[in-house]
Amino acid sequence: MTKFLLTVLMVFFSFGAYAEPQQSPAEIPSNSPRYLALIKNNTASEVEMLFHRASMLADQVDNLNSYEPIVFVLHGEEAHAFRNQNMERYKRLLDLAEKLEKRNIIDIRICETWMRKNGVDRSELPGFVDTVPLGPAEERMLRRDGYLYF
Repeated sequence: MTKFLLTVLMVFFSFGAYAEPQQSPAEIPSNSPRYLALIKNNTASEVEMLFHRASMLADQVDNLNSYEPIVFVLHGEEAHAFRNQNMERYKRLLDLAEKLEKRNIIDIRICETWMRKNGVDRSELPGFVDTVPLGPAEERMLRRDGYLYF
């Protein structure tokens, strides 16, 4: 892990201790760092590696509920891993994703445009996965809203 990435991740987990154990995004101060996963290779193994990094770092945090989850916007080949037909092949990835989603460490969003192009119906995806109309537009909006790449 590069020194820069380690610094960014430490900042992510060191800012913003709040009194409330569960807060909605509207209650989290706007100056609190928020993160968006930077997916370069569009592979399931790359996404799984990022999930493991997020999990290891979250294990070191005392008050995890004080942080917004790391957003994963999937709109490439990596999204196929979340289809029901691929559950056995990517079981380890899906189990980890569900665990991290439940702990509010990550927030997975799959592009509906990608879904249409690939013939994927919403019913083929796990319930813990959200969808967005257009993945690249979602990423641009998050970046405009101050999200930093993880």
